[in-house]
Amino acid sequence: MPFALRRALPCALATLLLLAACEDAPTAPTSYVQQAAGGVWVAVTEPVSLPRTDTWLPYVGAQDAAALRAMREQAARLRVSGRVEDALQMEDEMMRTAARSLARTPEPARLLASAAALDEWVDRARARLQTGTYPELSAAVLAVTAEAEAARAQMAAGDTNRAVMHLTRGAIAAREQAPLAVGLRLMGAVEARLAQEKGQSAGVRRARHLLADAREGLATGDSLRALRRAIYALQLLDAEGITVGPVTRGAVDSVPQVQ
Repeated sequence: MPFALRRALPCALATLLLLAACEDAPTAPTSYVQQAAGGVWVAVTEPVSLPRTDTWLPYVGAQDAAALRAMREQAARLRVSGRVEDALQMEDEMMRTAARSLARTPEPARLLASAAALDEWVDRARARLQTGTYPELSAAVLAVTAEAEAARAQMAAGDTNRAVMHLTRGAIAAREQAPLAVGLRLMGAVEARLAQEKGQSAGVRRARHLLADAREGLATGDSLRALRRAIYALQLLDAEGITVGPVTRGAVDSVPQVQ
């Protein structure tokens, strides 16, 4: 075998192994999983067509539409000011209000597309579940699947209003597992640890910087950046031995990670 070819083979093999490893890496195009704070944090990205307030806005009356637009502007101001948790709560309430305020019936194609988006989210979540055991994500899959099926049943029965409510509840349940929501829970865990830590070690200073960067990411809509910065901050605090009591609901699936 020529010497140049012998030298090239190990490089080619290394490249193939790296590409193969990417299939099982913690980060994937539609989901993210990482271990920190004694458990596994997992998030699933939202399909673009997942129902949202704007999905139902064209079908509500003029007065309700004006109120919803005012709520949307307020939610945007909350995000920019860093009050992302309050903004998310308002956005969920906007969706529920829009779903309850239909003045005319959405086209069947719009309803079917919204149900298909819930199915797409479930497919993404199930793909992640094939790589490990994540109880909270499993529960979300059951909830979103049930809402999608109930929506189709109501469509078949001709009850559009109930179908829209099921689609809305399914979308909200899916967003609870999105990078934005998971990032917020991660940042809450970081803040709880930093609140009791008075030291100024390099790791603590770095964790504070990462937390500020995560907040900025959420304010600008970069939820994956926020998620990753918060994970890094938690891992730094783990290395420093800075811990708190049990993390609040929804933060961690406390099971071994399986890749």
